[in-house]
Amino acid sequence: MNTSPKAIATKILSVITGKIGFRSPEFETYDDAFEYCCQKTSDCYESSLLSQYKFEKFSNFLKDNGNLFSSPSANLLLFSISLFLRKEGAGVPRLIDFGGACGESIVLLSKIFGDEIFMNSWVCESPKQVKESQKWDFGMRMQFVSDLSHIINERDIDIFFTSGTIQYLPDPYEPLEEVAVAKVPIVALTRNNFSLNPKIVAQKSPLSSNGNGQHIGKYGNPSIYYPNISVKKTKVMDIFLSQGYEVLVDTSGTASGVYGKENFSGDIVMVKQ
Repeated sequence: MNTSPKAIATKILSVITGKIGFRSPEFETYDDAFEYCCQKTSDCYESSLLSQYKFEKFSNFLKDNGNLFSSPSANLLLFSISLFLRKEGAGVPRLIDFGGACGESIVLLSKIFGDEIFMNSWVCESPKQVKESQKWDFGMRMQFVSDLSHIINERDIDIFFTSGTIQYLPDPYEPLEEVAVAKVPIVALTRNNFSLNPKIVAQKSPLSSNGNGQHIGKYGNPSIYYPNISVKKTKVMDIFLSQGYEVLVDTSGTASGVYGKENFSGDIVMVKQ
C-alpha cells in the first residue's frame, strides 16, 4: 500500500470527489433528467447490470442467512400486517409491494405466512427487474409484475406497500391515485423523499449502495445515475384524504430514502374503512 503524502492526498481527494463532490443537476422535466442519466448509466434504473447485481446480491444474502429484520422498511411493513390481522377472519393478506426490488419483503412475510404468501402477493417492478427475477430460484417462487393497474383491477388487494420508490417515477402521484380510487384498505408508504419545494434532479449513487446484502467485488463499484423527483407530502395526503382514508401513522420515519439537502423523510399509513 502506497502511504506517501502524495498518495494519501490523492486518495482523500478521490473520496471527497466521489462522495460529496457531485452536485445534482436540476431539470425542468423528468425526460430531461432521464436523458442526462442515460448518458451516464445505460438505461438508468432499467440497467441490466443493476438488476443482475441486485438479484445476485440478495441471493448471497439469503444463502448467508442475512437478517431481513434489519431492513429500514421492515417496521412499517410488519405494522401494516398487524393492522390486517386485526380483522375478524383474517388469513393471508393479498399484498402489492410496489418497487419491491428482489422480493425481500415477501421473503420476510413468508416467515409468518409460509409459502402461501408467495401466491397472495405481487412485487411490482420495472420490466427489466421482472425479467431478471425469472433467472433466480427464489425469484421464480414469487409473482413479479410490471403492470400495477392490472393487479389492482383483477385482484382484491388488502395492502399496498411501497418503500423508497415513488420518487423515481415520471409521476410519483399516479400510482397512488390508482390505489386510492381502488380503495385498497391499507396503504403504507416508507422511505419517502419529501420536500416543500420539489425538484427533479439526477441522483448519483455507487453500485454498492443498491440492493440488500454485501457488495460483490467482481462488479466493481461504478456510479449509477437515475432521475429523482422529490415529493410533496401534502399532495400525497390529499390524494387519500379525498377518497375517505384515515391517517393512522404520520411520522418522520427512516431517512434512508432522502436525497437532497432540504428534503425530509416520512412514513405514512392510511386505512380505508
